[in-house]
Amino acid sequence: MDKALADFVEMLRYSDVPVSISESVDAVETVRLFGYKDRGLLKTALAQVMAKTIEEQESFERCFDEFFSYQINPDLDPENTQEEDENPETSETAKSLPPPTAANDDEGQSSPASGGGEGGGGFSGEQSQGGATAPLIDLLERNDRTELTMAMTAAANAANLRNIVLMTQRGLYTRRIMEGMGLDQVNREISRRNQEGDAAGADRLSGRTELLFDAVRDMVERQLALTSGGKAKQFRQDILKNVRLSNVEHRDFKYMRLLVQRMAKRLTDMNSRVKKVKNRGHLDIRKTMRRNVAYDGILFETHWKQKHKDRPKVLAVCDVSGSVASVARFLLLFLYSLNEVLPKVRSFAFSGDLGEITAEFDRLGPEEAIPYAIDKYGGRSTDYGRALEDFKDLCLNDIDNRTTVIFLGDGRSNGADPRVDILKEIKLRAKRVIWLNPERKSIWGSGDSEMLRIAPYCTTAQTCNSLNKLELILRDLLKSN
Repeated sequence: MDKALADFVEMLRYSDVPVSISESVDAVETVRLFGYKDRGLLKTALAQVMAKTIEEQESFERCFDEFFSYQINPDLDPENTQEEDENPETSETAKSLPPPTAANDDEGQSSPASGGGEGGGGFSGEQSQGGATAPLIDLLERNDRTELTMAMTAAANAANLRNIVLMTQRGLYTRRIMEGMGLDQVNREISRRNQEGDAAGADRLSGRTELLFDAVRDMVERQLALTSGGKAKQFRQDILKNVRLSNVEHRDFKYMRLLVQRMAKRLTDMNSRVKKVKNRGHLDIRKTMRRNVAYDGILFETHWKQKHKDRPKVLAVCDVSGSVASVARFLLLFLYSLNEVLPKVRSFAFSGDLGEITAEFDRLGPEEAIPYAIDKYGGRSTDYGRALEDFKDLCLNDIDNRTTVIFLGDGRSNGADPRVDILKEIKLRAKRVIWLNPERKSIWGSGDSEMLRIAPYCTTAQTCNSLNKLELILRDLLKSN
């Protein structure tokens, strides 16, 4: 895949247009067939390959127009621009030739006339090397816009300009590109001319260097505008996935909800696929004999034992006191987003008294039910013993060997008896008991923490304080069924 197309595919992915590997291969074949000369035809052809929905079509058109419309055309001598433009060959070459890229298609296909940030287009390897061999001082003196464009893009590729994410990186990448083009040699030449008394030559070279700085800065800002939106969004999502849920600010709740829904959809897709039945595994003797009675016992039809994926009953008991409420918010949202593979979820909330909030989730939905539960049951002194007593009265008889009980809490009972005897009884009845604690294990048992007494009566007790850890725990829960 040539560099221009690879950068364009990356831009689409950051703009919420998912492009699979097979679609990328189809795009390469499309470019090979149509080339870059007719931009309208290329746009239509690539849209058929990459855009699957109306929303993706709109994003694709916006990305295509932005990516293939930028032209790098540094002009270091504006006063003589009109004279140079009178030469049609020079003018057309400077405007139409794309910047070089490190990689190119093997077929010698004509590359796009322009691209995003790094040029987005491609030249052959020989042309790229040719543009890189001329010293920067010579290019500045001659004001060769074509070769300057090629040198700028080659230096941008070497500096990995495509990785720019933040606005604060503009100066860093501008400096790297200038140094890659030969800025140190230019500075030494300016100093030498000043020492030899050639002030006019030094000022001319210095002025053109400043204009080149401006051109490089424009290129960096253009690349930032093209890809930083999607990359910054991805960068923010990666941070939010790993940040402690207790440290998530209220302004980030919207992004966190989107992340939870996306993770839940991925887990749902993974666990709701209908697997093809294959003639392999352990032979089911009983079914095979019954089905072949009509054939006098000759085994014409064989039947194999299949693993049945059970959908567990889940009881989620969440501490919604101030120290754990933010984690409980996202656990409940995650569980109810998995309604296709976890349809039997009952939810309970407590800080002092415990109450069931399943009906509120069914009536209001997770978005409104979670704040309601926090307001109704939160804000009190945490008492795990009292909460377990209420839980026993409400649903102990409903727990069987298909039930998974998930407790979310820090195990700090403010000196009250945590009633681990009830937890032991729950473990004997349930398929598994999972305890999720937002605190790290090194402080379990410190102060009023009762985790060292609680953990032995749980199937698993582990730290869970980020979305990534929460996803892994729920993935294991679904796999084990």
